[in-house]
Amino acid sequence: MDKLLLFEIKGDYAHFKKYYTTTSPLTFEIPPPPTLAGIISAIIGLDKKEYLNFFSDTSQFKMAVRLLNPVVKIRLTLNYIDTKHHFWRIHNRTQIQTEFLKNPHYRIYFYHSDKTIYDSLKRHLENHTSVYSVSLGLSQLLGNTLYGEEREIELLENDSFIPIHSVIPRWKECINNIQYSMGAEIFSVNYPLHMTPDRIVDERGDILFDRQGKAIVCQPLKAFHVKETGENIVFF
Repeated sequence: MDKLLLFEIKGDYAHFKKYYTTTSPLTFEIPPPPTLAGIISAIIGLDKKEYLNFFSDTSQFKMAVRLLNPVVKIRLTLNYIDTKHHFWRIHNRTQIQTEFLKNPHYRIYFYHSDKTIYDSLKRHLENHTSVYSVSLGLSQLLGNTLYGEEREIELLENDSFIPIHSVIPRWKECINNIQYSMGAEIFSVNYPLHMTPDRIVDERGDILFDRQGKAIVCQPLKAFHVKETGENIVFF
């Protein structure tokens, strides 16, 4: 792997439901890897019942995410109606207060060893097209994609402090030290990292990020440098 695709996803609102919330749904700050796999699959047209087969072997693909906008959360009330009898005659309704992300904007770094998937995504991004609509967690929260071209990357292996621009998954295992700066808002949140084709989450881990979207200066055990953009990233 010496090249990858850079593209951006943005929208007015997003909701990536936290698995442990029910009556008052909360949202993750970034789309979890299984969600990103679904978004990429929607762009290239993979069937929703089969796309996880192409994202089950983590040795075949790589993804990283960077926050481009600060994390801003708001709460809105959704009005759920009972449509079992008649859609035009509302018998019951339930109002649920739900947490949303406001103006989410992410940069995605993606590679897949399957050239069909890689080339198809590149072609759709270049033409600003998608087979299915891109949504940010919920079907009514439509997103927009912006192509950032194909970039070369190189492996970084050293003990010096460097800025990491992407979020850092499994940070307790892949970072020696963190250099905290004044005004930093660094959070660690447990995320689902991998989902089997049977839609069972079999791996979770702590992701480190600055909620303002700033780089985290640290000593990573393994990171990659994106040429031309000057960014340093860590893959999921």
